[in-house]
Amino acid sequence: MAREWDSDTALLQETYSVGALVASFVNAELRAGGVDPQLFSFLGWIHLLEPVTPGQLAVETGMPPTTIRDYLRRLTERGDIARLPNAADGRSYLIKLSARGRRLVERGRPLVAGLFHRMEPYLERPPDEYVERARELRQALAASAAAEPSARGA
Repeated sequence: MAREWDSDTALLQETYSVGALVASFVNAELRAGGVDPQLFSFLGWIHLLEPVTPGQLAVETGMPPTTIRDYLRRLTERGDIARLPNAADGRSYLIKLSARGRRLVERGRPLVAGLFHRMEPYLERPPDEYVERARELRQALAASAAAEPSARGA
């Protein structure tokens, strides 16, 4: 007997599985290429947005500020990022990749791109369509979490 997810859960169930598969494949690819996969995607967000404040990272990624602070602390300890004064807001700071962090991203990006190019022939639509839909879903989830912060992490 074939079963399918009901429409209320299908999107999130499929997306959850996609996220797990992406993490598994990307992490394996990075490790095989000699790149530490820990927080690699988060470094990618910093690279994309730098210089960026912790608050901007929280908005863009949908991660809670406590997770952002923990990740930034770990990346600072590893020497992957630098914190700079924020001239526009003395209470905040800006984050940029350090030379070490930039080298890590530059070594890892071609590995991730290679994985994508091996997968691309199996896609039924142009890659940009998937990116746009994934972005819409990420933004909807972030908006939902912002509207009901108590529901997150329950």
